[in-house]
Parts: sequence; C-alpha cells; structure tokens
Amino acid sequence: MRAGANSTVSPSQIGGLRMASEVIRPHVVGFLDRMLKEQGSTLRVEEIEVDASSKWAGTALHDLNLKGQYNLLILGLTNRGTGGDSDLIINPPDDAVVPSQGVIIAMGDMKDIQRARQAARA
Repeated sequence: MRAGANSTVSPSQIGGLRMASEVIRPHVVGFLDRMLKEQGSTLRVEEIEVDASSKWAGTALHDLNLKGQYNLLILGLTNRGTGGDSDLIINPPDDAVVPSQGVIIAMGDMKDIQRARQAARA
C-alpha cells in the first residue's frame, strides 16, 4: 500500500479458491472458463460508465431496457464517485436508478457492450 498499490494478489489464494469452486460448482466454473477462453466468443463481463451529463444518469434500469435494446444482462450497479465498493448492488432490481458517475456491470457480447457505451455517452 505504501508503494501505491490499491490491492494485492495472492496466487496461492486464487488457486485455492479456484480448486474449491471446481468442487462446489463445476458448471459455473466451466461456464466462466468457456466464456473467457473460447476463441470465437466475445461474451464478456464489462463496465459501462455513466457520466453526470449522460441521459442514463438518474434513470431506472427498467426504463433503459438494456436487455431488450442491447441484449445485456445486468450483474451490478455502483457509483464510482464514492471510491469504494460498499455501494455495489449485485443483481440490482429493475427499479434501481443509475447514479450520476455510475457504473453498470453487464455481461454481453462486446459489440453490444460497445453500442451501450456509446448510448450512455450520448
């Protein structure tokens, strides 16, 4: 932390969590592996930043219709202005409002995520 790092990474801890996950939920691990490693797939979990000037700021997720418009699955919603992840909403309800300086965490094809990013900037 004194050197300017925001967090640390422990390969031993990551490996242990991975092995435990393989045993406890092998289908989930298989899904994530396939999503990330398949050559022809561009399915990713990504961030869509929403600035204060965006028309998305202050809008409820159901009004944005990100599944219908962009084929995106919304996994989380947070406010990057707070600097912490204590305000992270995992699997936010449809009536959750996108904050100014918000970040939408979504899963989808990269071309759809790019289209959503462009719309969020407009």
